Parts: sequence; structure tokens; C-alpha cells
Amino acid sequence: MRITNAMLSSRAVTDLQGNYAAMARAQEQVSSAKRLNRPSDNPADVQAAIKLNETIAALGQNLRNIDAADRQTATAETALAGGGDAIQRLKELALAAANGTLSAADRTTMLAEVQQLSGELVSLANSKVGDDYVFSGHKTGTTPYASAAAAYAGDHGAINARISPGVSLAVNVTADNAFGPALAATNQLAADLAAGTAPSAATLGALDAGLDALLNARSQIGAVSNRLSATRDFLTASQDAAAAMLSKLVDADMASVITEAATRQATYQAAISVNAKILQKSLINEL
Repeated sequence: MRITNAMLSSRAVTDLQGNYAAMARAQEQVSSAKRLNRPSDNPADVQAAIKLNETIAALGQNLRNIDAADRQTATAETALAGGGDAIQRLKELALAAANGTLSAADRTTMLAEVQQLSGELVSLANSKVGDDYVFSGHKTGTTPYASAAAAYAGDHGAINARISPGVSLAVNVTADNAFGPALAATNQLAADLAAGTAPSAATLGALDAGLDALLNARSQIGAVSNRLSATRDFLTASQDAAAAMLSKLVDADMASVITEAATRQATYQAAISVNAKILQKSLINEL
């Protein structure tokens, strides 16, 4: 078979195109700092990278859900702690008012502080995060208590946060369970004092029940907060591990790709020079 100048030219162009493409890929990796820039670079690794990106995105959403739930539980915990302090003071006032040496006028004087504490309990029960009431169940746009004497206006819906794949956690308590007994006891104490009588044993018992309800709700929210914290730590570690795996798949080894790019460029330049000489001599021979 006779090797013609046209055949040499065609082969030279094909080889140069291959060398140029390899050089261009190496230079692209240097400029992008990425080993994978398009699906054709390595289809299997690109598919794995897509799945890792999806995993990282899902974990990120779970972490955002936890952050939102954490804001709610932090607000709830603060409100419940404040409610506990208020009911403790109400118990002190009730015990003082039960002293047989106090007059009806003395007890009427105490009533002003009881009413102030009653208003504080209502305000705490109506705590909000942004525009949403924390203790209204699903009725987050509804004020739980219009006043200490009013009925609870929310519902008993659980606010569930999706904190990890396939796992949801109820992150709320409702005001009627947490604050309702304390408000009822406060109303009862206010009625006793307004009448100028010593608080009854039933009133003192109701105040104890109100404190227990607040403590139980606070304990429940504390357990939720601990679960959120532990889950956040686990998800953050998982996200970091997935990001490290993704980086290993996608990111270029800069020292390696810089060396390869320089080598490819040198090879391409040498191929141009050698092919130019060969083709020139072949053309002379043809002539």
C-alpha cells in the first residue's frame, strides 16, 4: 500500500486534534479546579457526584428544619421558665395571704401584684416566633389566650419537624396544657383575695398543679431540644463526610493537573513541529 501525502496529512490532523483536545481538557481542569466539568469526563463519577449533591442538599434542608424548630423550642423554653417563676411568686403570695394575721385590706393590696402576674402569664402563653404563636398548636395565627379568664383559642395539633430522612419530631406544647392550669389557679387566687378571704386549700393545690404543668411542659421541650441538638451534630458530621467524598470525586489535584497541562502543551507543540517537518518533506518528495 502506497502512503500518500494526503494520508499523512489526514493522520497528522487527527493526531493533532487528539493532542489538542487532551491539552484543552487539562487546561480546563486547571482553570476550573475541577476534575469533572461535564458528564463525558467520567459518567460513573458524575452520577456518583449527582447523588452526593442530592444527599448534601437533603441534609441541608433537615438542618434548616432543625434550626427553625430550635427557634421555636428556645422561645417556648424561655416562656415556660418565666411562667414557672411567675407561679412560684404567686405561691409565695398565696401562702402570705393565708396568714391569719392579715386583714382583708392587706389581701386586697396583694391582689394588684397577683393581677400583674396573671397578665404576665397570659403574655408568656401568647409568645411568638415571628408571626406565629408558639403555643397555639396548628392555629399559629390565633392568640392562645385573650385574657386570663378567656378560654384557650388554639387547638391541640402537633407541630412536626422533619429532622432527618424519614424522621419527624413533635416540637411544641399547647398553652392550655402548659399554662392553662396556672391561669386557672391565678384566677382562683385573685377571686379569694378580691373577696378579702384567705386562699383556700383548693387554691393552694391549684397553684401546685399549675407549677407542675409548667415544669412538665418545660421538661418535654427540654427533651425535644436535646434531641434536636444531637440530631444536628449527626447531620452536620454526615454533611461534612458527604462533602469530603464529593470533593474527592469532583475537585482536581491541582499539582497533578498543572503538571499534566504543561506536559500536554509541550506534547502538542512538539507534535506540531514534527508533523510540519514530515509533511514538508513529503510534499517535496511528491514534487
